[in-house]
Amino acid sequence: MKDYRDRRVSRRDFCRAAGAAALALAALGCGGYALQRWDQADAAAPAGGTGSDHRTPVYLEEMTVEDRTYRQKKNVESYLFLGIDVMGKAVGTQSYVAGGQADAQILLVLDHDARTWQMLQINRDSMVEVPVLSMMGTVPYTIRQQIALAHAYGNGREQSCENNVRAVSMLLGDQPIDGYVSLTMGGVGVLVDMVGGVTLTVTSDLSAVDPTLVEGQTLTLNGEQALEYVHTRQNVDDQTNLARMERQRQFLRAFEEKARQMDPSFVVEAYEEAADYIITDIPSGRAAQIAGRLQQYAQLPVLTIDGENTVEDGYWAYYLDEDSLQKTILQLFYQEI
Repeated sequence: MKDYRDRRVSRRDFCRAAGAAALALAALGCGGYALQRWDQADAAAPAGGTGSDHRTPVYLEEMTVEDRTYRQKKNVESYLFLGIDVMGKAVGTQSYVAGGQADAQILLVLDHDARTWQMLQINRDSMVEVPVLSMMGTVPYTIRQQIALAHAYGNGREQSCENNVRAVSMLLGDQPIDGYVSLTMGGVGVLVDMVGGVTLTVTSDLSAVDPTLVEGQTLTLNGEQALEYVHTRQNVDDQTNLARMERQRQFLRAFEEKARQMDPSFVVEAYEEAADYIITDIPSGRAAQIAGRLQQYAQLPVLTIDGENTVEDGYWAYYLDEDSLQKTILQLFYQEI
C-alpha cells in the first residue's frame, strides 16, 4: 500500500516544486514578482519554446453573440491555482471521495498575442456540472453542485486536482487548461510567517474567532491570523463567499507588498518550507517561461463572474449569471472577427 507521506525529493522534483511554489505565490498576489524571484534564484530550468507551443493544435471555434462573431484565440495559456480546505500537508488519501474542498480557485490566463495576463477568481459556491469520479478513476456522470466539491473527488493529490481542472474547463466552455498548482490552507500560514507577517486594516469583525481581529484595526497578521482572515466566513459579514473573496483580494494585495521586500532567495526558501503543502503538474522549464511572460506582459484587472446567492439545504449556492459567464469566456478566450 502506497504511503503518500514517504517523499524523497529529487533535484528534478525540487525544481518543479520550486517553480510551483513561485506560481502559488503568484496566485497569492505576487504575480510576476514571485516568479521573477524564483527565476533569479537559479532554480534549474531547461530552455523551452515560447507561447503555447506545448499544446496540441485544436480547431478554433467561432460563436456569434448579439450579431457579433468571435473566434477562439489561438495563442493563450491558462493555469489553475487551488487553495484546498485542508489544514495539514497534502498527504493524500486512500479514499476516492475525500480529497478536500477547493475553497479558493483562481485561473491565470496569458494572452501571448495581446501580451497581457489576467486572473479569474471563481466563487467556490458556484453551482456547476461537477465530474464524479468512480473508484476506478473514471467519470461515469456529472452532478450539479458547488465547484469546490470537484476537488473532493479523488485521492486529494493529482487525481483531485485533475478533476477540479476538468470542472473549471467545463464551466468555461471546455477551454483547455495547461496546468495546476494546489496549496493546502496549512501552507498559507507557513508562507505568511516566512515574510514576517502581512499588514492590513481589518475590514470585518472576526473577533469571535480571534479577539485581535477587530474591524477597523490595522494589524500585522501572523500566519495563524492570516489563515483565519482569509478562511473564516461563518458568522462573519453576510456569511457568503463573496464577502470572504473581498477579504482574500485585500490580503493578496498586502501579501504582494510584503513579498516585494524579500531577497531573491525567498521563493526557493519558501519551497523548502511549503513543499509538503503543494501539488503541481507544471514542469520547472514551463514555470520559467511563465515567469518571463508575467514580467513582460501587462496585467489586467481580476475578473469575477456575477451571480446570485441562495441557501439550499443549509448550504450556500451561487448561481452564475449566464450573460456574465459568457462575457467572461469571450474576454479571456475569444476575439471579435
